[in-house]
Amino acid sequence: MKHIKRIAWLGAALLGFAAVSLSGGITAEAASGTGTTSSGLRYSYDTSANKAVITGYTGSAASVTIPSTLNGCSVKEIGTEAFLFKHVTSVSIPGSVNTIGKYAFYGSDLTGITLPSGVSTVSQYAFAYCEDLQTVTISGAAVLDYCSFWNCPVLTSVQVSDNSATKRDQIAFMECPNLTQVNGVTPYTKDANNRPVLNSTVKTAIRNHFSRSTDVKFVMDFCSDYCAYIVNTETDPWMTDKLKARQLHDWLIRHCEYEDQKNGETLNDWENAVSSAVFFSYALNERGNGIGEAVCDGYAKAYNMLLAQAGIECYRLSTSSHSWNLAKIDGQYYQIDVTHDDPIMTLNGVVVPDNTFGNPYSTRYSHFLKSHADMKIAHKNKYNNPGLSDYSFDHHPLLGSAPANISSLIAQCTVSLTDANNDGMLDNDYDMDGTAFGSDYWEDCLAYSMLCGRYFGYDDDLNDHMPEALYIMHQEHHGVWG
Repeated sequence: MKHIKRIAWLGAALLGFAAVSLSGGITAEAASGTGTTSSGLRYSYDTSANKAVITGYTGSAASVTIPSTLNGCSVKEIGTEAFLFKHVTSVSIPGSVNTIGKYAFYGSDLTGITLPSGVSTVSQYAFAYCEDLQTVTISGAAVLDYCSFWNCPVLTSVQVSDNSATKRDQIAFMECPNLTQVNGVTPYTKDANNRPVLNSTVKTAIRNHFSRSTDVKFVMDFCSDYCAYIVNTETDPWMTDKLKARQLHDWLIRHCEYEDQKNGETLNDWENAVSSAVFFSYALNERGNGIGEAVCDGYAKAYNMLLAQAGIECYRLSTSSHSWNLAKIDGQYYQIDVTHDDPIMTLNGVVVPDNTFGNPYSTRYSHFLKSHADMKIAHKNKYNNPGLSDYSFDHHPLLGSAPANISSLIAQCTVSLTDANNDGMLDNDYDMDGTAFGSDYWEDCLAYSMLCGRYFGYDDDLNDHMPEALYIMHQEHHGVWG
């Protein structure tokens, strides 16, 4: 017996006047009324609106064909709960239908569904918990509402029109752990450098439907592969956790900006906060020049995933209005807020670049590897009592699981790395083992020699060039060893 999460339901009220049944199973014609076809389709109708609505199904057939007219009225809607938990495996929907109601096929036995081009609305939970559903075709400009395809565990393929879309502030496809095909193709491949590249033929479909999806197979795989690519190209085995953490901090800042609230977008859009927020928006080039966009939760999740991919313990902290990270770096717990270190922010819909440091490699480190006390100061005491972010939603493997002792981990954030001259770079930044520079540390010597080979000047001058030098090294795919 398949497992279905059942919910208490309110009975649907019958519409219109009472009707008299005919021997054929169809009610007598009236201005409005209800009826049942010989195949068991229950419906309501309104002749003045020329509209019939399928309201239920009492038949026993597994395959159902819905007529385009009933009582002379055009069938416009499959109503709320019409096929709720019904043992139907296929339903043929006529072109006259424009609306699929709430819970219309919730928990049914459908194995596939095709929505004709006339369907414009797919309501909340319409196909949720269809545990046998394998294929979905959406032919027209349908707008999908919240959780319309939630928890479809064997759904493998969707065909969606570029004119269709999920409502901007909602998620339609979620918890579909086997969905790997969109419009007949694999949604992404890898280039010669192992970089994931979205298939250009489905970019619109991904932007319209999957940019805010969670627990969808190809979305999760894309994010995992992108994290692996970034960690492989931005870090090297010789690096300490501190330097890896900084490299990934800097990659995120170079390739993501805070949501600009243009084109009808808002800070509350799911696509800014889910685990794929940074990686999909970057791959879709939402801002141009290889720049994505997110809000604090999107930044924090992306950084959590990148550190996890690099083998660094990391968690997400949050208050009611902000999210950031806690990580164990070289044996010490620190707090990191990548969002507030991003020099390009958005105020009231206007992008405001911070040119304090004057070059694209410069970022702020005022919220990087901080103690709890110093992070409170950096946050200007706005977010003094953080807890864990919600780990019950968005289950990407790289996000890990919630620790049982987050308060004790926060209490262990007692040390900050410093920027004494406030030049935007950490003190002795070429010093990769966290101690003063010394010739007995080969990694430091080699890094320092590499810097001297490319640049010249006092230590502060070399320090300022460190991110640029490391960036060049890793673009050339080699470390300080050659």
